[in-house]
Amino acid sequence: MTTEKRRVKVTIDEKDYTIISNKSATHIKLVAETINKQLKELNELSSNLSKEEQAILIAVNAISDQIDYQHQMIQLEEKLNKLNKNEKRS
Repeated sequence: MTTEKRRVKVTIDEKDYTIISNKSATHIKLVAETINKQLKELNELSSNLSKEEQAILIAVNAISDQIDYQHQMIQLEEKLNKLNKNEKRS
C-alpha cells in the first residue's frame, strides 16, 4: 500500500465529493458505488428516513461488518497458530 495521497472525485447521493486518500481511485470509486447502492436500498425500504438517518444506518452497518471481519480474522489467526504449533511438534 502506498502512502502517497491522491484526490478522487466521486458522486454520492447526487452530490460531488473529492476524497483525499492513499487508497487507489478504483477502491474509492467502489466505496462510493457501495454507498449509493445502500442509499438506494434504504430509500426503497423506508423512504421516510432523513439523509442523516440514512448516513447513520450505513455507518452502523459498515462498522458492524468491520467488527465481524475482525472477529473472523482473529479466529483464523488462532487456527493458523494452532496448525503451526502442531506442525512443529511433528
